[in-house]
Amino acid sequence: MRSALQPANHPAYDFVTQHNLDEYRSTGLLYRHRATGAEVYHVANDDIENLFAFAFKTLPADSTGIAHILEHTVLCGSQTFPLKDPFLLLLKGSMSTFLNAYTFPDKTVYPASSTVEKDLFNIMRVYGDAVFFPLLKPEMFRQEGHRLQLDSDGKLEITGVVYNEMKGAYSTHDSIASEWAYRSLFPDTLYAHDSGGDPRFIPQLTYDAFVAFHRTYYHPSNTRVFLYGNIPTERTLDFLHDTFFSRFERISIDAPVPAQPRWDAPREMHRTFPVDAPTANDSSVTLNWLLCPIDRQPDVLALEILAEILLGHSGSPLEKAIVESDLGDDLSSPTGIETELYELVFSVGMRGTEASNQGAIEELVLGELRRLRDTGIPADLVTAALRKVEFRNREIRGGGPYGLRLMRRALRGWLHGGSPEVTLRFAEPFAQLKAAVEADPRFFEKLIDRYFLQNSHRTTLVVTPDQDQQTREQEELSQHISEIERGLDDEGLARIEQDQKDLAAYQGAVDSPEDIARIPFLERSDVPREVERIPFEKRTLPDGIDLYAHEVFTNGITYLDLAFSLDDLPSELLPAVPFFTAVVNECGLPGVSYDELATRLALHTGGFSARPEVGCHADNPDRVVPMLFFRMRALDDALPDAVNLVSRILREADFTNLRRIQEVLTEVRNDMRSSVIPAGHAYSMTRAASLLSATAAVEEQWKGISQLLSIAGHDDATAPRRMADALEALRAHVLGRNRLTMAVTADGRSLDRAVAAAGQIATALPLGPPRAESIPLLGRRSMLNHRAEALVVPAGVNYVARAMRGSPIGTPEQTAEVILGHLMSTGYLWEEIRMKGGAYGAFSSSRGAEQVFVFGSYRDPNVTATLQRYHAALEHFARTPVEIRELDLAVLGTVGGELRPLAPAERGLVSFKRILYRVSEKIRQAKRDAMIGITPDQVQRAAQRLLAAEAEAAVVVMGTRESLTEAATEIPGLMETPLDLPV
Repeated sequence: MRSALQPANHPAYDFVTQHNLDEYRSTGLLYRHRATGAEVYHVANDDIENLFAFAFKTLPADSTGIAHILEHTVLCGSQTFPLKDPFLLLLKGSMSTFLNAYTFPDKTVYPASSTVEKDLFNIMRVYGDAVFFPLLKPEMFRQEGHRLQLDSDGKLEITGVVYNEMKGAYSTHDSIASEWAYRSLFPDTLYAHDSGGDPRFIPQLTYDAFVAFHRTYYHPSNTRVFLYGNIPTERTLDFLHDTFFSRFERISIDAPVPAQPRWDAPREMHRTFPVDAPTANDSSVTLNWLLCPIDRQPDVLALEILAEILLGHSGSPLEKAIVESDLGDDLSSPTGIETELYELVFSVGMRGTEASNQGAIEELVLGELRRLRDTGIPADLVTAALRKVEFRNREIRGGGPYGLRLMRRALRGWLHGGSPEVTLRFAEPFAQLKAAVEADPRFFEKLIDRYFLQNSHRTTLVVTPDQDQQTREQEELSQHISEIERGLDDEGLARIEQDQKDLAAYQGAVDSPEDIARIPFLERSDVPREVERIPFEKRTLPDGIDLYAHEVFTNGITYLDLAFSLDDLPSELLPAVPFFTAVVNECGLPGVSYDELATRLALHTGGFSARPEVGCHADNPDRVVPMLFFRMRALDDALPDAVNLVSRILREADFTNLRRIQEVLTEVRNDMRSSVIPAGHAYSMTRAASLLSATAAVEEQWKGISQLLSIAGHDDATAPRRMADALEALRAHVLGRNRLTMAVTADGRSLDRAVAAAGQIATALPLGPPRAESIPLLGRRSMLNHRAEALVVPAGVNYVARAMRGSPIGTPEQTAEVILGHLMSTGYLWEEIRMKGGAYGAFSSSRGAEQVFVFGSYRDPNVTATLQRYHAALEHFARTPVEIRELDLAVLGTVGGELRPLAPAERGLVSFKRILYRVSEKIRQAKRDAMIGITPDQVQRAAQRLLAAEAEAAVVVMGTRESLTEAATEIPGLMETPLDLPV
C-alpha cells in the first residue's frame, strides 16, 4: 500500500494529482510533461511485476487497416535499433512476463511487463524508440501490410501479414457478427471503420498515407504512458524525458472522438459469412443499442451491473428468454456490454436461427425488457449482480499482469480527456450506486426504460450464411488482379519484380553484430537460479482423503479445489467428460430450477466451475493421468452457503431435465463450432500430436476435433436421453470419496474454516465404486496409414501442423527441446514463415507431458512451403551449432515466462497440480539448472533427434478444400480421408 507516497518533483514535469486507490492497494500519481504535454500516470504499489504502456489515440478514416499495419511496422526497426525486427529479439531474449501491442478501434497501445527492473527499462528503451523513431521502410510496409508479388508460376498475387490475418478474421460468423454489432451503430464516426483492416480495402492503403498517419498520431503530445508497480516514479520520469520526450516540442493534435448523432428510429443491417454448404438455422439476429459516453461514470457502472442482471448467468432474464424460446439455439456472439469505445454499446441476440425470425426475436427481447420494466426485476437478481461485480473487482486475478487490467480501465476515460483515475476507481462509485439502488427500488427498471425502451438508436443486425461468398470474393480478387495486370506496362511489371527482389534482400539480410549489440539485454547470469516454491500443509480428512492447504493473501476470498481421478474411467464414457463439466451446474437440483440455481450460485459464490485435464506423472511420463477438477470461489463470509450449494450440485445435479440438457448441448456445440477457425492452429497441433501420444489422444478427445464431432453427432431427438444416461454413469463412477483429492487456498485467519468446509463436502459424497486395479488402455488415436489428415473449413487461410516424437518431461533432452522450440519460434520460423511467407504466426514447442514436439502456423497462405520450412529449421539447427549469445537469449526468454508472479487465485491451484502430477521441487530445480547450463551441443543433438523422428511425423492441415487439394499433390494421403468440419 502506497497511501503515504510522496509525489516526485521533476523539473521537466508538472505534477497534476495524487490519490489513494485503496481497492488496488495503490496510489495514483499523474504528471504532465511540460514541453510536449505527454501524460504519465503511475499506479504505484509494492508489486514486483512492473508494467509500462505507451498509448496513442489513433483515429482511422477508412478500413484500410492503417493503425493495425502501423502497430506491426513500428516494431520492425528504429533509429537507435536499426534491425529487421527488434521486437523479435525481445521475444528471444527478454525476461518479460508480458510483451505485446494492441490495435483498438480508437487507440493503439504498446504494453510490456517484467519482474526485473533492468529488463523493464531495456524493453521500454526499445519500445519507445520504436514508437517515436521508427524507420518505416517501404519494405516493412510491404511485408507487414500488403504487397503485389509474382508467385512461383509468374502470376500476380496479393499477400502481407496483416492482409492474411484479416482474411482469416473475415472468415467466421462470430468475428463478422461481433465487428458489425458495434459498427452498425456509428455510421457517422470513426467507429464505422475496421481499424484492423478489411481485406477488400487493405490493398488501397498507400505507403505515403501510412507514413503520414504515424507523423500525425505518434507524438508525445498525443501520448499517455501508463505505469504500474514498485519502481520509483521519478526513475521512470527521468528515463522518459532523457530518452524520448526531450527530443520533441509540443504540437497541436486535433483528435477528438465525436459523438454519434442520435437517430429518431431504429435501423437494420444485413451481413453474410462464407460457408461450404448452408444448413438450416445457421443465421444470427442481434439487437444493438448505443448507450452513453464513457465519461458519464455513474451511468456506466450502473449499465455494467444492469448487463450483469440481464445476461450474467443462465438464470438471467434475457438469456433465459432467448434460450427457452423456440426461435433458435442460444445467445449470439456479440451479446454483452462493450466499454472500450467512447460510447457504450449493448448487444443481445440469438444465433442458430433463421433470418425470417428477425421480427419475432426483436419482439422477444423488447417484450422481456418491457416485462422487467413493468413488473419489476426480482430482488435476488439485483443482489446477485451487485455481489458478482463486487467479487470480480475484489479478486486479484491471474492470467496476465494485474497492471494490464488496470491499464485498460484507466485508458477508457483518460484517452478522451478525463483523468485516468475516474474510470479506474471502483469502491467509491460502487458504494454510491448501492446507496442509490437502496433509495430507489425501481432504479434499474428506470435504466431499462431510458436506455433501451425509449432509446431509438438501435440496430438489428442479421448475419446469414452464403455458400457462394468465398467463390465470389475469390473471383472479385482475381478480377481485381487481372485489372492490375492489364494496366501494367513493362516498367510497372519491372517495378513489382524489383520491389519483390528488394523485399527478399531485406528479409534475407543478416543484422550486423554491431546493430544487434545495440539491443540492451540481460546476461544468463541474471537468471534466478532458485525456483520459487509455494508452501503448503498436507492434511488428512476422514477416509484418508488428502487435502493440501495454502495460506495466501486472497483479499478475503476462499478457493476450494477438488480433483477426481479418471484413470479407471470406462473408455465409452471418456467423450462425455467435457459435457459433464459444462452441464453439471446448469441443470438445476431436485426442487430447484436451473435458473434459480444459477441465481443462488451468483448470490453465494464468486463462481463454481469444472474442467477435465490430462497430464502424466513427471517421474513416470508413460503414466497417463486424467483428472476432473472442480473449483469454487467464495467470499469468506459466504462460505457456509457456498459449500452447501456446491455439495448438493455434486450429489444431486438434475440430469433428468432433458430439455435443459438439450439447451446446454446446443450451446456447447455452437461454442465449439465458432472456436474452430479462430483457434485453427491449436486444433491442428493437438490433432497431430494425438496420433503419437496417449496423453495427447485423451486431450484431443476432450478438447479437439474428436470432441467437436462427438458433440455435433448428438443432434437427434434421442441425444438428450443418451447424454443423460452417460452423465448419470459418470457421476456414479467418478464423484466418490475414494477418487478425491482436495486443496484450499485462503487467508491465514480463514484457512482452518476453509479446511473444515472442504471436509463437509467430502463427507457428504458417497464412497464410490471400487477402483479398478488396472488402467484401461486410453491409447492414441488410430494411426492413419498416410500420417496426414486434412480438416476442411471455409477459412481463406490455412493452419499447418506437424508433430513428431519428443523427449519425456523433466529430462535434460526435453529441456534442450524446449530451448530449441524457442529458438525456432523466435528466429527461423518467424523469418521464413511469417516475414517471408506472410503467415500471421509460426511456432514450435516441446510438449513434455505428451512426449511430442509440435510445429504450427496461424492464418497461413501456404501449406507445402510451410512444411518444407519446418524441415529446414530442424536441418539448420542440426547442422549448425547455435551461437552462444543466441543461446543465452533463448535461456532468458524461456525462463522469463516462468517468473510471472502468480495471483492468489493461481498459487494454490498451481501447487495442487504440481502435487497431483508429481512435479517435485527437485524436478523443477533440475529443469532450471539444466536450462541455465544448456550448451550448443545439447541443442544441436535435440535438432538431430527430431530430424530423425520426422520419418514418423504426423501432419494435420486445416484450410479450404481448394488449398488442401492443391497441397495433396505434394503431401501423400492428405486428402485420402478429409474431414469436413461442421463449423
